[in-house]
Amino acid sequence: MGKNLLVLSNASLELIPRELWGGKQVSASARKRHKNPGEMLLDVSLHGWDMERLVGKESRGRPDIVHQCLLDAIDSPAHLLGLLDVVVELRGEGGLMFFRPDVRLPRNYDQFKGLMEQVLVHGRAPLGGDPLIWIEHRDLGDYLKELGYEVYVMESEGSFLDVPSIPTEGAAYIVGAFQEGEMPKKTLALGHVYSFGKFRLTANAVVSLISCSLYMKHLGLFSR
Repeated sequence: MGKNLLVLSNASLELIPRELWGGKQVSASARKRHKNPGEMLLDVSLHGWDMERLVGKESRGRPDIVHQCLLDAIDSPAHLLGLLDVVVELRGEGGLMFFRPDVRLPRNYDQFKGLMEQVLVHGRAPLGGDPLIWIEHRDLGDYLKELGYEVYVMESEGSFLDVPSIPTEGAAYIVGAFQEGEMPKKTLALGHVYSFGKFRLTANAVVSLISCSLYMKHLGLFSR
């Protein structure tokens, strides 16, 4: 198989849902950007008051988490060497977001949000030619089963996974790309549940540990 897969699961990355389109903060953002509310990313830093009535608000509206995780993964030596692919699992029935290996993401957060809005609205970017980023409406469990990956679900309450023990290839690492709340039960059921220790690590810290560990194992820096 050769590669490993990083899945940013239940990602806090979505367009503003219809029930918030009439909110004061959402309306103000739409006027400022001259865009329809349904074509903008939900962002708690801009729409926090409007989000108070939103179901599951504690795990939504943080595209910055996804941005940081993607930069940490795609900029890593593991990804640049072809050891690690990245997929974003969108909330609900949103499907999976894929990235071409040579993709480079904006470092600027506002530019990243604009790019993600394009992908979520149109299903791909760029709009013409071969896409660098695209969405496929498929189930994560079916996708992992199809590829035959050994699945590691990373959760703070999971069994300890020491770095030298991670596989060098053929593993899928699922990391929750949201700020609060629990990983969905259907996601936990996809594989073994592990953690990197007793600390409650941020999503991008877990991503960094995974990518760095794969690179170090590739260099033969671990004895086992």
